[in-house]
Amino acid sequence: MKKRSILDNVTTCLDRIDAVNGKLNAMIYLDRDKVLEDARIMDAADTGERPRGIPIAIKDNICVKGEPTTCASKILEGFEPPYEATVIKKLKDAGFILMGKANMDEFAFGSSCETSCYGPTRNPWDLERIPGGSSGGSASAVASGEVPMALGSDTGGSIRQPSALCGIVGMKPTYGRVSRYGLIAFASSLDQIGPLTANVSDCASLLNVISGYDELDSTSADLPVPDFTKALVDDIGKVRIGIPKEYFPEGGIDKEVANAIEISKDILRDLGAELVDITLPHTEYAVSCYYIIAPAEASSNLARFDGDHYGFREEAKSIVNMYLKTRTMGFGKEA
Repeated sequence: MKKRSILDNVTTCLDRIDAVNGKLNAMIYLDRDKVLEDARIMDAADTGERPRGIPIAIKDNICVKGEPTTCASKILEGFEPPYEATVIKKLKDAGFILMGKANMDEFAFGSSCETSCYGPTRNPWDLERIPGGSSGGSASAVASGEVPMALGSDTGGSIRQPSALCGIVGMKPTYGRVSRYGLIAFASSLDQIGPLTANVSDCASLLNVISGYDELDSTSADLPVPDFTKALVDDIGKVRIGIPKEYFPEGGIDKEVANAIEISKDILRDLGAELVDITLPHTEYAVSCYYIIAPAEASSNLARFDGDHYGFREEAKSIVNMYLKTRTMGFGKEA
């Protein structure tokens, strides 16, 4: 059997994007010529190392040098970062092919991927349903086969929720495990970049690549990075799994979801895992804390977007009116 080249894999992704993205609106920026050239260069320099040349989509709030990065907001119209996010550098060093930018809720404020200035993203399983958000473009792109994996960001569920709604694997890493340098901030003490993939193995492999201490991010954890793929074992006989009672209130979950959870628990027991009921008593305060911290930090972080140095600018006779008109016209309803 002929070995598929990196160019073959990239071309397959491009063909899939051509076929379905018009309906999904998952990808909002794609430099086709650059992507193909990157694949050809990588094929020509192939050292035999694997994995190499894996196509990946990037959420539009992660800075890629010289490429549009707008947070799906008009106020960052035309902005191209002069620097690279640390996770992007790690991906390039590892030989990934950056396919382009994925749609999102504006500035990651949302959970439906309907607030983007580029229009809403659709769920590939049902075009009448949302893909979740704010990393809805990343989730939809992976679930539809446009790309095998993507990066998203998660502040209050923005990777986990769209991954669930689109039927893929996504996780929010522990805060500090992945550098936030180059992630345009929503709520700085809650934001974290993470993987969205088609399966658990790919999720672990991608997390291996993007994790690690970064001197450019003072909040990143200076701790050794384990090989996450080594945790993917067939024998889970010695694994104890906690079931927080606060997460599964009686009558508080849709019956279909509750049934799926019970089936999953039975499968884990059959495989030898020990399931233990636990309590996390502070859970009741989580949403209240989130809605104090996140809006406060967001209001501070968004203060920098005023049209003075980059992005959209609406001219006016005074600088105060310029700020007012720029922010009024540049921000959408969610921001």
